[in-house]
Amino acid sequence: MPKDLRSFIAANEDLILRVPKPVSRDHLSDLIVQADRPVVFENIDGYPGWRVADLLFRDRVAQAAVLETTPDRVTEVLGARLAMPPRAPRRVNDAPHKARILTGDDIDLREIPGFRHGGRDPVPGIIVMNICREPDDGAVNFSFTRLSPFAARRGTMLIASSPHQRAIYGMWEARGEPMPMACVVGTHPAYEIMASYSVPDHLAKFGELELVGNLIGEEVETVSCDTIPLDVPAHAELVIEGHVLPHERRDDGPGPSQALYYIPGVTQQPVFEATALTMREDPILRQHNTLMFSDHQPLISLPHEALLLARLRGMGHDVQEVIYVPWGGTLTCVVRMTPKTDGEVRSVLTAVLGERWPNAKWAIAIDDDVDATSAEDLVWSLSTRVDAAADMFVIPDARGHPIDPGARQTGDNPRDVVFAKWGVDATKPPLQHAGRRARFERTLPPRRGEVNLQDFLAR
Repeated sequence: MPKDLRSFIAANEDLILRVPKPVSRDHLSDLIVQADRPVVFENIDGYPGWRVADLLFRDRVAQAAVLETTPDRVTEVLGARLAMPPRAPRRVNDAPHKARILTGDDIDLREIPGFRHGGRDPVPGIIVMNICREPDDGAVNFSFTRLSPFAARRGTMLIASSPHQRAIYGMWEARGEPMPMACVVGTHPAYEIMASYSVPDHLAKFGELELVGNLIGEEVETVSCDTIPLDVPAHAELVIEGHVLPHERRDDGPGPSQALYYIPGVTQQPVFEATALTMREDPILRQHNTLMFSDHQPLISLPHEALLLARLRGMGHDVQEVIYVPWGGTLTCVVRMTPKTDGEVRSVLTAVLGERWPNAKWAIAIDDDVDATSAEDLVWSLSTRVDAAADMFVIPDARGHPIDPGARQTGDNPRDVVFAKWGVDATKPPLQHAGRRARFERTLPPRRGEVNLQDFLAR
């Protein structure tokens, strides 16, 4: 059976929190924030037959389930699969999401149970993976964006969040033609990793769908859309077909960013017009709440973590983990490593802060006895291993990221921003100083890891 969202949920029942009681869509965002693991809401008030799923990438345990590996190997495994040669998808003639096909006046995007993520969101939005193509059968792009319906068949499309899609839309608009676009919702979560991935230039002719098969370990099946000339994953929950209209804009926003602030002001965004809505009889609306401790941060970061880990190891460093911690709003990068020589940690931190992906505002190096995913461990390490005068450095006026409200604008382009970056060495002395390093031996329980408290609790 091909891997899809349903098969993933079924295979990971022990990981999934199911909520059977009726839930108002107005409360979904707050409830998702409170969940500590992947969650499926089984009963949405006023939307019979619909379910909502979120937090499928919340932490390393959930990410490991997606990649069918262990939490400590997520970035390593992902990096290896991203480096594999692309494999072409296989087109099929039918798909489960074609069980219901709505066209014309039968379409009402507002009947999909999207929801407001933040209190200032103007309308309930739908997070979608959208597919578009350059004119004249050019390169295909697969990305994430927010669709905000303001009428039955129309909504604003936040294309600004994807530089590649923004460029493709510019090509269509220059011709005065609407851009065909397919909005895909509810696939196996591995597809979402690729939709968050900036495909390297040498693979651009393939696109993201050609790389998904390496993540799920099987050939990807696609199916033709009914009203636009695009192929989509055959095992989605629903697909919204339509066009992004040229030279038409509407107010969009404000909306949350991955830094956990509102994107300032109201922007003018292109208008999407639906031509068909195809979906399963009992669709699962896969969403990404964009608030604290959600999928918004790890999904954006995960491919970059994997690539950075591979790059640092290729430089000869003994790095075990790289993570842009969610509670750092993707602006904090933690590197777990075993330093061997003096100066090595600073070299690693400088490489992280100088990455092409400019999110890292500060980078922290921790040693191999610290859990990179634990805020408690991190603060303990900072408190007991950092000499502020010797172990911290600042890089002024470095290239920044516009999601940081504290970044300084240097040009007309919103991406022309700078901020000071800093590195923190919270490691033990390197291996070349074995005596000094031994003074930092952490106190831990004997035979640690052999037992689990949950196994001793009454059922």
